[in-house]
Amino acid sequence: MQHRRRIGIAALVAATTLAAPAIAGTIQVTVTGIPDDRGVLACSLHADPAGFPDGAGAVHDASPPRGGQAVCTFEGVTPGRYAVAVLHDANGNGRLDTNVLGMPQERWGISVGPAPRLRAPRFDEAAFDMGTDPLQLRIDLDP
Repeated sequence: MQHRRRIGIAALVAATTLAAPAIAGTIQVTVTGIPDDRGVLACSLHADPAGFPDGAGAVHDASPPRGGQAVCTFEGVTPGRYAVAVLHDANGNGRLDTNVLGMPQERWGISVGPAPRLRAPRFDEAAFDMGTDPLQLRIDLDP
């Protein structure tokens, strides 16, 4: 009888644990190296490598730059692997402006390490793991 009770309690604990929703956290991204206070700093949070850095399926936030920096916040983020892309959209047209060769004319960055100069970044170059604790990231747009 005692053995059955332990098995029943263990099964109840396991079922409750499996049914519990994943704890959501917050990612705060502080971006520095913004050359001026024009336009907007646009941030996108990606969980899918196929949509990185500018495809569908991302969560977006935007913030006006002040004194060379801006902050974007993503709330309700469940644990997993993510990447962040940021763009200082200086003229506010909603896209990354490029020259005739396709080189960016506005500053941009990614969540981990420096952004590649001659191509779009890959998800794995910017990816980080989000747990249940709040996470603070810093992205520097200095060239």
